Amino acid sequence: MDRRGFLALTGAAGLATLGLAAPAQAAAARYFNRRIPDEAHRQMGKLAAYGITSFSFTPSNGWVVVTGDGHYFARNIPDECYAKLKELIAKGTRIHCVAFPPEGGNRWVITGDKTLFARNIPEECYQRILSYYKAGQQVVHVAFPPGGGNRWTVVATNGFFARNIDEECYQKMRELSRSSRVTRVAFAPGGGWTVVAGDTFFARNIDDECFQQMKKFKSAGYPLHNVAFSPVNNGWSLSSRG
Repeated sequence: MDRRGFLALTGAAGLATLGLAAPAQAAAARYFNRRIPDEAHRQMGKLAAYGITSFSFTPSNGWVVVTGDGHYFARNIPDECYAKLKELIAKGTRIHCVAFPPEGGNRWVITGDKTLFARNIPEECYQRILSYYKAGQQVVHVAFPPGGGNRWTVVATNGFFARNIDEECYQKMRELSRSSRVTRVAFAPGGGWTVVAGDTFFARNIDDECFQQMKKFKSAGYPLHNVAFSPVNNGWSLSSRG
């Protein structure tokens, strides 16, 4: 369904590479990339100091990166999505998440601290996002598994909701939420997934180097914030809360 939403809260094209010549790690260990487009890696390097709040891929390996203070850069995302992102940031919205369903095309959702906007995402997903904002909560993350259809997760400032995702993933979200707030859920194209909650995380069937880097982030004192999986080349990206 073609659906858009815009709700104000009251009050508070790069080239894909097979690998990188050296580990894609910032000096402050705030991001780490493997096999993502070169341009995406360079832009993350430029923007990491501002605090990356969202980095995500489209199903065709387009990508967008946004920082907490309104810096952003995108390549090969839907034109309307880019225009809306630019508009929301110009109006003072702090962007939490930009997400793309696996079917591709002009399907996307943007959530922020003051508003949301969605285009052609599952109707139930849209209604769930909207209900959180109407209840005074912000939606900090939305994710779509690779199977498409009415499969998704919505993570709000105080709770989450999932529909038709991997059962173990859902149970792990419930388990981790008993001690920490779930902040991110990410799905890999091959069916793997990871859940991030506070200073801890759990992953299943993701790239082993990615998992090892997640553990290194934690041991170095950089809590994970964003995890993104590329649809090609088994690429992935990690960034901490800046």
